[in-house]
Amino acid sequence: MSKSVKCCLLIISSLIAFQSLGQVNYQSEYLSGKNYFREGNYQMAKNKFVKVLDSDEQNPFYLYASYFYGISAYQTGNEKEGMEQFRKVRITHPQWDKLDELNVWYGHMLLDQADLFKGLEVLNGIKKTDLKEIASVIKKKHLNRYDSIPLLQKAIELNPYDSVLAKHLAEVISKKPLVDRPIELLEFLIESFDLEKAEYDFFDKNVSQKKKTYNVAVMLPFMADNLTTTMGNKANQFVLDLYQGIQQAADELNEDGQKIKLFAYDTKRDSVATAKILASGELLEMDMVIGPLYPAPFKLMTDYSNKNRINMVNPLSTSSSIIGTNPYSFLLKSTTETRAKKAADYVKENFPNKRATIFYGESSQDSIFAHSYRKYLEADSFKITWFAQAVTPEESTEILKELTTVYEENSSGELTTKRSVKVRVDKDDELYLSKDSIGHIMVASSDNLLISNVLSAVDTRRDGLPVLGFEDWLDINQISFEQLERMGVIMIGQNYFDFSSQKVANFKQKYKNTYNTLPSQFSYDGYETMMVFGRNLIKYGNYFQYGIYEKGYTNGFLYHGFDYSNANDNQFVPIMKLENLDLKMLDKEDGNK
Repeated sequence: MSKSVKCCLLIISSLIAFQSLGQVNYQSEYLSGKNYFREGNYQMAKNKFVKVLDSDEQNPFYLYASYFYGISAYQTGNEKEGMEQFRKVRITHPQWDKLDELNVWYGHMLLDQADLFKGLEVLNGIKKTDLKEIASVIKKKHLNRYDSIPLLQKAIELNPYDSVLAKHLAEVISKKPLVDRPIELLEFLIESFDLEKAEYDFFDKNVSQKKKTYNVAVMLPFMADNLTTTMGNKANQFVLDLYQGIQQAADELNEDGQKIKLFAYDTKRDSVATAKILASGELLEMDMVIGPLYPAPFKLMTDYSNKNRINMVNPLSTSSSIIGTNPYSFLLKSTTETRAKKAADYVKENFPNKRATIFYGESSQDSIFAHSYRKYLEADSFKITWFAQAVTPEESTEILKELTTVYEENSSGELTTKRSVKVRVDKDDELYLSKDSIGHIMVASSDNLLISNVLSAVDTRRDGLPVLGFEDWLDINQISFEQLERMGVIMIGQNYFDFSSQKVANFKQKYKNTYNTLPSQFSYDGYETMMVFGRNLIKYGNYFQYGIYEKGYTNGFLYHGFDYSNANDNQFVPIMKLENLDLKMLDKEDGNK
């Protein structure tokens, strides 16, 4: 054999030996990495697996090494490294028979990195039954971090068959205050994923009991011990008026036989008296409770109501906190948030200029209305060009000045601004704040000075700037009906009714005949509370929710109308303006729909 041939064979033998050694190294490094992995030494495991990540035909351990490398990298804080290795395998080997195992970890990593949509997509693509169960556990764990309804709603749109996600979204919705719950979405989830209605405060007619007679407790601060004194009687007259209205309605409902039986309880405005009433156990026999009115008794009663599933109605409040998360708590009136929403809905449908200016007063309800109104408008692409609270006279006066500021030309021909002191802005004057830039003005306040200054400014401007306010502006002596009508002021009402109607006249006459006095506003509220909810008790049973949630708009007895569609406060909000010094309803008479 020649020397050159021997040399060639030596080279070939060396190459074969090297390749064989490489094959052995892949196996050795992989097995060594697996041992470290089992021991929980992920850094050493990662160091071994990284040597087996060559994806060539001589490396049968590539996919498994990639799988364990990704997990090891993740466990050592190199999340992006591990996820990138998994991503490569998913792209290059989509048919790998262990891809579901990899996707369990990949989906977990994505969710851990707050990539909700991609993480759910990966986990929902798993096909093996046992691994689907593991994926469900992972989703439940990570979904607990999310309570944004819009985000979760988008997630369910992208994953329409994900029952774990649907259940979580339903739970998130059910924990929100009732006034903030998207009830239609909750209904869709319950129906589509066969969820238990009772778990999400939904009521089925099968749980409501129809009775011949319904017991109604009236829990009011009668202060019976003081009623013999002149001072006590005067201080508590509104409570008596309220109760007498309730009593008159009950009498009418019982004309064809006793259907409503009233039980009066004196809460005395304090928690001690209320606690004694609750401890007696008598309320467990009640089908509905009207009241209490004051915070301390109310807090005790709403907890008791929620625990014992007893419906309660507040005849006077407009605060959403009275409803809270208690599905058994109702308001006769609309919450401040509901009124703001209905006002915003009216503006969105009728005002093409998508700009708005909002002023509000110092009360908490003014602030809630203003911020809610802003939220609803901005959700429809409105731009809020001026949002201001006016508490002091100086702040209110500053608004007047800003609204009436005009441009003028100085001696150098430059345009400057000046404060207007004119009764009217001339047609040639150019306002600093144009009508188009303001859009319309919402004044969420009952403060006389703020309202007067805004109306005065708009009157001065003479550009027909739309103004919205509240119905109780009609009671402000400094503002005339003629001014409100001339300026076309739109008023957001609350349980409006026509004092000149025959049904109101009949009520007043009956009330006077019975109590030898004319009814007050509290008498009307008491009467309407008992008539509306008493009728629903009689029609639907003690859990009348299932009926009124679906019923929609209905005419009132003295008030214009009521709508409890998927809500625990009145969704019908009258929107009005004066015409020929009479109030005209601007919104439709079917619950603002």
